[in-house]
Amino acid sequence: METGAEEYEAKAMTDIKKRGFINSIRPPQYWNFFEDGKEEDRVQHVMRYDANPFKCYNDGRVEVIMQNISEIANNLKNYEDVKWKMMLKMSWEIFNIDYKKS
Repeated sequence: METGAEEYEAKAMTDIKKRGFINSIRPPQYWNFFEDGKEEDRVQHVMRYDANPFKCYNDGRVEVIMQNISEIANNLKNYEDVKWKMMLKMSWEIFNIDYKKS
């Protein structure tokens, strides 16, 4: 086994337990997860390409939020083209930086 593999696996199992706990109390009881302690011991955020908030929240709140976002996007595309393109560029850069780190 590679050096540090056992420590990595132990930390991964701890992170899985933490996520399991948080997921058990998520929607609608719990929105955000703030973890105290040293940075290296905190559970890292996982960006999931297949995340579907419509499946998590069935009370209609996501539909309202997405409708508002759609209206804002349409207004930006139609009336603020430069700002729209900048927002797209910066959003892409966030994912690009995250990809390069992995």
